[in-house]
Amino acid sequence: MCTVLEAIANLKLSAEKKIWIAFSGGLDSTVLLHACLTVLGTRRCLALHINHQLSPDSESWVRHCEDQAERWGVELFVDCSEIAPGNLEQQARLARYSVFRKRLKPDQILFTAHHQNDDVETLTWQLFTGRALIGIPSRRQLGAGAVSRPFLHLKKQTIENYARQHGLEWIEDESNAATKFDRNWLRHELLPQISNRFPLAVGRLLELKQATLSATNREPLVCRDVELTVELIRSWLLAYSVNPPTIVLNQIIAQVDARSDASPEIKVADGIFVRRFRDQLYVVPDCEVFKPLVVKAGESKTLSNGTLTWEECDEGFSQGQKFLCTNRAHLPNKRRVIRHEDLHKKFANLFQEWSIPPWLRAGWPVLIEGDAVVCLVDLVTDTTATGWQTSPAFVPRWYPHK
Repeated sequence: MCTVLEAIANLKLSAEKKIWIAFSGGLDSTVLLHACLTVLGTRRCLALHINHQLSPDSESWVRHCEDQAERWGVELFVDCSEIAPGNLEQQARLARYSVFRKRLKPDQILFTAHHQNDDVETLTWQLFTGRALIGIPSRRQLGAGAVSRPFLHLKKQTIENYARQHGLEWIEDESNAATKFDRNWLRHELLPQISNRFPLAVGRLLELKQATLSATNREPLVCRDVELTVELIRSWLLAYSVNPPTIVLNQIIAQVDARSDASPEIKVADGIFVRRFRDQLYVVPDCEVFKPLVVKAGESKTLSNGTLTWEECDEGFSQGQKFLCTNRAHLPNKRRVIRHEDLHKKFANLFQEWSIPPWLRAGWPVLIEGDAVVCLVDLVTDTTATGWQTSPAFVPRWYPHK
C-alpha cells in the first residue's frame, strides 16, 4: 500500500462516521478524494466544492467537480461564497472556513489536502511576518465538528506521483502561479532557492514548529481579574483562525487598560477586529448591515452579518407568515420601539438590558408586520401580534457572524 493510502488507512475513524472532503478539483484535493474513496468507500464520503466566483473559469471548475463526482459515485455539495474586501488570500480562506463551519454537524470531520510543502510555506510566512511558528495543525475543532489534514506529513512529490500512477485528472487554478500573492512567491521563488542552497532547510523549518497552543473556545475572552499574556490571546485568536503578529497582541494587552467608557478596536486581520465590551474581548468581523427584505416564518435566511433561523416551539408565528425583516439602521428613531408586557420599550434600553455589544445593534434584525414592530429577534416579541399561535409555530433566532 502506498503512503498516500496509508495516510487515510492509519486514521482512527469511527466505522459509521461520515467524512467530508474539501474538493477544489485541483491536484491535491483530487488525490485526497480518490484516496478516501479507495480506503473508506463512497458510502462514507461527502465531497464539498466551494465556488469563490473569483475566476472566469469558476463555473467550468464546478462542472469538472460534478463530472468527477458522478464518475466516482460520490455525493457532491457545491456552495458559493462571497469574498469580503481586503487581502484576497486571507478573505478567501475565511470564506471557505465559514462554509466548512456551517456544513459540519456534531462530531463530523472534514479533510483538507494540505501537505508538508504547505506547512513549510506557512511556517516561513509566519516567521517573516512576526507570528507564532505554529504552521498548520494536523487537526483542530471547527464549528460543531473538526478539520483534519491526513496528508500533512506527505511531500508534494508523493501526491504528484500518486496522481500520475492512477491517471487522475485535475484543474489548474491560474492564480496559483501569480507571485503577487505571498504564498505563491514563497512557493515558486524563495523556497526553491533556499532548498538548492541549503538542502536540509525544509527539515530545519519543520523543527521550528511549535507545539499546538492550548485549545480555547470560540467565545468572548474575559479580561477582568485575569492576567492576559501574549500566549493566552494568541491561543484565543487561533480559535477564530487568526494569527496576527506579536506586536498586535501587545497592542491588545495595552488597550485592555483603556478607560471603562472607551471602545478600543484593534485590527488583527483584514476585516477582523478585537473589541472590548463590559470587561470582555470580542473578535468582530467587519460586516455590512443587511438591507431590508421579506422573510417567511420557518424559512432561514443568510444575511450579510449573520443568519436568521426559525425554531419550532409550542408558541410562535404561523409557518409561512410573512414579515419585513429590517434593522435599527434602517428604522427612524420614532419606530425603534416594541410592545412588551403592556409597555412600549425602546430598542436602546433593550439592547442595554440584554448586554448586546454596541457594534451588533445597528444590524440586529427586527420583524415588522404592516406598520407594527412585532419582534426584536431573540430579545422581545409582541405576543399580541397577528399570527401568534400555539403549536405548530415558529420563533426566530439570530446568529451574528463570528
